[in-house]
Amino acid sequence: MAERRQLTFASLDDVMPDVEHLLRGHITVGQWTLGQICRHLTSTFRWLSEGGPDATLPPVPEAIRQRLLSVGRMREGVQAPHPSLLPPPDLDGRTEADILREAITCFASVTDPLPAHPVLGPMTRDEWIRFHCIHCAHHLSFAVPSPDSPSSGSSSGSTAAR
Repeated sequence: MAERRQLTFASLDDVMPDVEHLLRGHITVGQWTLGQICRHLTSTFRWLSEGGPDATLPPVPEAIRQRLLSVGRMREGVQAPHPSLLPPPDLDGRTEADILREAITCFASVTDPLPAHPVLGPMTRDEWIRFHCIHCAHHLSFAVPSPDSPSSGSSSGSTAAR
């Protein structure tokens, strides 16, 4: 059985090349399909650019926020801060990937000041980018390219190892 990947994105430009590679063939080793992962990630990008409901979890202490941003890894099993971030079943991976691409592009056009994260609190633009890179890598690490899926042949700046 395949294991979760170790995945890191240096920038948001690295996310979609990884998703495109996964669309050529993958398995998931978590609870969500690739379509559900993309929908969840889209929801978090849209919360920033379009606003969203209040969080249902209390804010974390500053030290925890700083640790997340410096370590660059999210813990498994952390509850989504709002039910709207939980994706429905039966989502098409290609469709959701296209929507995720649009959400990332929209995020890039959001001007300062940026709203506070519903749990992590106020963050700078660089911190928001770092958060999204960490968050995308966390969820996409549960999707593993099939051994026989065609490689993109280019380096996206992301790192993945099984």
